[in-house]
Amino acid sequence: DARGVMSISSQSAGAGCRPAAHRLHRPSWRPVFAAVLLALTLMVLPLQAQAAVDPQRWTLTDSSGHYWGLTLFEQPDPAYPAGWRLRLTARSPGQVVDHQRPLLLSDGLGGAWNLPNCSEELVRQGEEVIPESSAQFDAHHLDPRPSEVLPLQLEVPTDNQEGTTLVMLQPEVVQALHELSPSLAT
Repeated sequence: DARGVMSISSQSAGAGCRPAAHRLHRPSWRPVFAAVLLALTLMVLPLQAQAAVDPQRWTLTDSSGHYWGLTLFEQPDPAYPAGWRLRLTARSPGQVVDHQRPLLLSDGLGGAWNLPNCSEELVRQGEEVIPESSAQFDAHHLDPRPSEVLPLQLEVPTDNQEGTTLVMLQPEVVQALHELSPSLAT
């Protein structure tokens, strides 16, 4: 019967065409995979770079038992000179920081560093009121870098009767100051 032959041959012809047609329309996953991998890489790289410059923060206690926040960061505002900054913020009420005098760091073996006061960077250019409980200092002058094993003491310039407040730095803060990149500290 011709009809039976025709239907068999059309079924077998159709069956033979489907895999070929399927192969022609099957998407190749290699370009898609490469694009996804590239997109993920481009998303992760900026996060790694950002992690390298994220501010580092610590809570310190001065010789009178008052709390201070210390932040080490790279100046993000292009209106001010680039470089590392050390910001101190009084966490106890009544502490007033002098915005004119430098911050003195000293170790136990006679090493001393004066960090210029750049508290004007705490506010936008043109603003006059600087928060009295915070001061900011230029860490460019930490050259040579302090030893990672010697304790460091800060003499925070304040408006109290003594004129300064003494703060001993924790070992992890000393380590962070020692590891500051010289290229970023300028």
